[in-house]
Amino acid sequence: MKYGRYEIIKELGRGAMGVVYQAHDPRIDRPVALKVLRPDRVTTEDFVQRFLKEARAIGRLSHANIVTVYDVGQDHETIYIAMEFLEGRPLNEVVREKPLAVKDVINIGLQVAKALDYAHARGIIHRDIKPSNVILDDRGRIKITDFGIARIEDPEVTRQTQAGEILGTPVYMSPEQVMGKTVDGRSDLYSLGIILYELTTGRRPFSGKNIAVIFRAIIQDIPPEPQTADGNLSPGFASLIMKSLAKEPEKRFQSGRQMADELKVCLERKNNVDVPQSGRPEKKGRLLWIGVILLMLAVGGGGFYYFKSRQPMQDQPPIEPPSVEQTTMETPAGNAPAASVSVPLPAEDSAKSEIPEVEIQDKAVAGGEKTTTPGLSTGPEKQSTDKKKEVLALLKIDSVPTSAQVFINDAFKGKTPANLTLPLGKYEVLVTLRGYYEWEAGIDLDHPGETPLYVRLVAEE
Repeated sequence: MKYGRYEIIKELGRGAMGVVYQAHDPRIDRPVALKVLRPDRVTTEDFVQRFLKEARAIGRLSHANIVTVYDVGQDHETIYIAMEFLEGRPLNEVVREKPLAVKDVINIGLQVAKALDYAHARGIIHRDIKPSNVILDDRGRIKITDFGIARIEDPEVTRQTQAGEILGTPVYMSPEQVMGKTVDGRSDLYSLGIILYELTTGRRPFSGKNIAVIFRAIIQDIPPEPQTADGNLSPGFASLIMKSLAKEPEKRFQSGRQMADELKVCLERKNNVDVPQSGRPEKKGRLLWIGVILLMLAVGGGGFYYFKSRQPMQDQPPIEPPSVEQTTMETPAGNAPAASVSVPLPAEDSAKSEIPEVEIQDKAVAGGEKTTTPGLSTGPEKQSTDKKKEVLALLKIDSVPTSAQVFINDAFKGKTPANLTLPLGKYEVLVTLRGYYEWEAGIDLDHPGETPLYVRLVAEE
């Protein structure tokens, strides 16, 4: 099999954007990593031209810690990127075998920060810094992969093509990224801080069973200060990590160079000498409202009236906040009208915060029903004494990936794709698949006939 002049040797992995192969370039006689975009990504000629233009710009990056892009091309309807083939392993695989020494963690952070500073100075934002995108070789040198791919994606194309997707990996996303705000290089530095926290402590600062729990924690929780198992982490390095995780970008490092300079000091003081740092994020402050944070596409004539976390937030009592309506994604052509979603949000502090408005797509419908207490009914309301015939609805559930388990009101109903005949009423829908975050929502089947529901599950990192 070939794409352009590149001969495919074997598949290396799959991701949200496409498939990565080990290939051979016969013109120069060298191995390359060939990333082939999924066909459903190539939707319009405008997207193709934007992609090629941005990929060429990324190809001009030349840094020792950034994977080199050799070529970008198109073979009929297939777009591919030829990149440097690396001999090494991603960080997430390395740390599975054994924890890294603090000195090695600082050194990795220093290299990543320098690479990010170089790219940011040239207007390129990564947007998906995570352990699997950082390759470590046997000499301790790192290379950042997939650089700029997330930036290449056009927001308009994203809204039109893929339901319930976001740019980034949930547990490594910055608060501004979660809330759909414009991001800059400080968002990448936040993600680097998450990596340093995880490599140092062996756990992530924010985690959860589903996306809503993770996003809520990212927006409003302050994680415990990092510490190693032996309790000997330098206070200076711990403070550096906490500064990089500040909720407000203005309180973080303002450039990769700033962060690299302080990491270099920590590396030089590797004997746990405390170095004064420039502050940590305050534990007090207003709670930020979660705007549109659902990683889902719920389409159909029924109205989604809440999105429930199946796991309470740590160290916080249950709250019953107000709900904010969210518009849903575009339905496939010919299907029933789109539904509306409302999300339970954290209670507001005395300092009022404006709810961020994030448009997920351009064909949403306004409306939907506000509820402050998500209640469920097991079917339609009682009919009058004349015993009218029960009215039914057809709920058609599909997912990507398929073969996910479907539960209605905690009762197993089969695997996707599934066609379920239900009486009119409100139901709790849960879609689960091993290796992916759970998807859960309340749906109101308020009209007879067909209601399609399309769910895109998000893989756990």
